[in-house]
Amino acid sequence: MTWYAIRTAPQREFLLAGRHDEFGEWKSGLLEKKGYASVFCPTETKFRKTIKKGRRVSIPVLYPMFCGYIFVGGAFSWLELMAEPHITGVVGFPDEFGNRRPAAISESQMEKLRAMSGGLVPHRRSVNPHRALRVGEMAEIAVGPFAGQVVEIKGIQGRKAKIFVSLFGHATLTEIPVADLEAA
Repeated sequence: MTWYAIRTAPQREFLLAGRHDEFGEWKSGLLEKKGYASVFCPTETKFRKTIKKGRRVSIPVLYPMFCGYIFVGGAFSWLELMAEPHITGVVGFPDEFGNRRPAAISESQMEKLRAMSGGLVPHRRSVNPHRALRVGEMAEIAVGPFAGQVVEIKGIQGRKAKIFVSLFGHATLTEIPVADLEAA
């Protein structure tokens, strides 16, 4: 089967391709409901912090691996597909006449993508776009022997942060890489 990468409107990947809900049940997307046999949106799992029953907990959340793209395979009408709401284009390349042709993706490449889909993204590599670390704010140590300890940032110089760590019952000033902290 031949697959194609399709561009979607922002944050419409799951609406078009479908997804598993929080209970693990499959919720069909618009394209599957309209008869497209093979629609795939690769995902990645990230942990999001939230408060439940007064405690901070991390919950796994699925995100599209490629924002703004899904994959459609099999035989279908390009005219009908491009007329679907929330579809903005197809990934392709120009031919010798300057017309854009959809770029075909082989089944073996899709198998590799399926194998990667749903994987966990390590939290220290995921980006928190909402808050930056600042002097005077609280941060949680994400890695190392003090992981989970919430500390106040006393200073930041380059890629190092100065913090007080509770060590043997005393607060000890130390430096830690900023990459090892996350906003609390």
